[in-house]
Amino acid sequence: MTTFDGEKIYYTNQKFTTDEEFNHEQTITDAGKRILKFLKEFHFQEKFIYRDQLKENVANNEYILRVEINDIENSDKELYSFILDRPQDIQETFEDKIKELYSQEKMINKSDCPDFQLQLISQQNPDLLRNLTAQQIGKLVTIKCIISASKSIKVKAKKLLIRCRECQDEQNINLGYGPKPVNLPRYCLGKAQQKGAQTDAQCPTDPYVIIPEECQFIDQQTLRIQELSEAIPTGEVPRNFMVYCDRYLVNKLIPGQRVIITGVYQVPPKGSATIKSNAMDTELLLPYIHVFGLQTNKVNIKQGLSEAQRQEFKSLSRNADVYKIITNSIAPAIYGHEDIKLAIACLLFGGTSKTLPDSMKLRGDINVLLIGDPSTAKSQLLKFVERAADISVYTSGKGSSAAGLTATITYQHNTSQFTLEAGALVLASGGVCCIDEFDKMRSEDRVAMHEAMEQQTISIAKAGITTRLNAKCSILAAANPIFGRYQENKSIQEQIELQTTILSRFDNIFIIRDVRSIENDQRLANHIISLHTGQFADQEGMQIEQDGNNTLDLMKLKQYIKYAKSTVKPLLTEQAAQMIQNLYVDDRQKSQQPHHSKSGGKSHIPITVRQLEAIIRISESLAKMQLLEHVKEEHVKEAHRLFQTSTMMAVSLGSKEFGLDLSNDLKQLVGKIEESILRRISIGSKIPANRLIQELSDRFNNQRAVEFAIHNLIQTEQLQQVEMKKMLIRKK
Repeated sequence: MTTFDGEKIYYTNQKFTTDEEFNHEQTITDAGKRILKFLKEFHFQEKFIYRDQLKENVANNEYILRVEINDIENSDKELYSFILDRPQDIQETFEDKIKELYSQEKMINKSDCPDFQLQLISQQNPDLLRNLTAQQIGKLVTIKCIISASKSIKVKAKKLLIRCRECQDEQNINLGYGPKPVNLPRYCLGKAQQKGAQTDAQCPTDPYVIIPEECQFIDQQTLRIQELSEAIPTGEVPRNFMVYCDRYLVNKLIPGQRVIITGVYQVPPKGSATIKSNAMDTELLLPYIHVFGLQTNKVNIKQGLSEAQRQEFKSLSRNADVYKIITNSIAPAIYGHEDIKLAIACLLFGGTSKTLPDSMKLRGDINVLLIGDPSTAKSQLLKFVERAADISVYTSGKGSSAAGLTATITYQHNTSQFTLEAGALVLASGGVCCIDEFDKMRSEDRVAMHEAMEQQTISIAKAGITTRLNAKCSILAAANPIFGRYQENKSIQEQIELQTTILSRFDNIFIIRDVRSIENDQRLANHIISLHTGQFADQEGMQIEQDGNNTLDLMKLKQYIKYAKSTVKPLLTEQAAQMIQNLYVDDRQKSQQPHHSKSGGKSHIPITVRQLEAIIRISESLAKMQLLEHVKEEHVKEAHRLFQTSTMMAVSLGSKEFGLDLSNDLKQLVGKIEESILRRISIGSKIPANRLIQELSDRFNNQRAVEFAIHNLIQTEQLQQVEMKKMLIRKK
């Protein structure tokens, strides 16, 4: 054993600065001087932008300063490059200089000034989520995305005060911003433990405890962002990232909102306290974005168009055949369906949203329902709208639940937190939600859409959380009749398994039938063959050249729609309003007449005040196609014609003789059959419809009277059809 064995070795940290550290501190100091100079001197048209903004924000009790990165670029190129490359290093220095500027403006001590938050925003073209690479780690990025989920606000420590339990030694730990681990010293750092201390007392291992009342805390919120639907390549899974907001940026974003985020692309440090096992937090092990600033994604399409393009669109709006040109541009590969395509064009352009003096909002979005035989291009029309709409979400009814369409709140067991996740209607806010196989959805899932289709909001009340999300989107839905194909000998009520409450929320309801005729089949076959051979045929079956004079390509159509929606907000004139009123009263009277519905009872598709508003919205959208500020009488006439060929036609369809001109003997027989049915089926029990019809037909020798008796009991809600209308349940 040597004399050195068992001896303690002491060393001191003299805190000498290395060349690298010195250069870093010198760079930060120099950057601080440049920042203060920029904030003081940057002006536009003799107005000091940031000095005035700082005063205004403080007057509103907002201790923030929004700085456009483009202004820094125009003022100081070197400072701009430094901020892009090392934004995390410059954040505290920038905020300290904002504080210093405020102290100089108010002529008070810097220590008496409140803490300020820097919010950086950029007017440059934002990047896409899937374009972020490892080379951008630690750098400032600007991305365009949509909020898909949000967590509740948590409190995070920015500065910690820790105290030794034994010797009361105190130490300060600066955690800064972002998810960083808290590593407390394992051994006491107090003077009593240093060399030469006149004490034998030894502090135990892990002696430090956190003193919460002496710590500095900030609010923080974690969100999940997703790339925009139009930016997702076909067949690819949407990219998701976690973003971290703090202080004045919390509670600014909700699921379904489209935003442009400026922040730092980072990787969490090893041992970060944010490493959890649940799906939402585990993504923080991957790169995340620390938000510095955000902007709502409201792009002015007029600023992105050249003068030549604007003149071209104005010339198109004055064309007498503008409706035909736009209609031909809607799914040009699909033969026929001119009225349906015009209704879809109205859906894409939309009406005019209004806010009444009592803050009640009237929707301007148009909803369209397509019900028809298989192979009538319903799904293809939906797919085209998904591509043509600037914001769109496509889903299938069979694979959609109420939560998937609206919104849901999930509970994270390991963090004891709730996460609000947006559904398809919320993500499609501001655009179109296409729902295929609408009839395959469960009835309780369709009920969840009622609020979204009329009030255009999604209300959530679950687990003590009450909130409301925006769902300002149009809905284009497609469904099949209950028997697979439309049956001419059955009424419309028997062939649609959709409730009246949801049917009334559609502005246009089209019944699409596969009409079999030699002439029509020849034209359709000629059109299909022309598509496969590279030639194109018009609606008359004649071959034409695609010169583009009668159609718009998809990109130009999208630009014209966005230009029209951002340029004009058509409103009704007095003459147009009076015409709509008269037409609505007439339609209402027709729908109440038994001979109009051809079923002897009330129509399953109602004509209500919602249909009056539907005609108004369609008229406004037709005026918008012509870039007009006012709705004229010709727009109302065309809107009413479109309404007649869709919803009113669906109301009138049905058996041509079912329930009409009943003789007194037949009426008495129907009454006897109704009494027999009520005796046969007890309240709450059910029976197969076919078996009941067969039993009563054998007994009364009149199947037509049996069917009409069952129909009457269904209309009076004594019987209810369930299980694809194969079973009957007695309700009362």
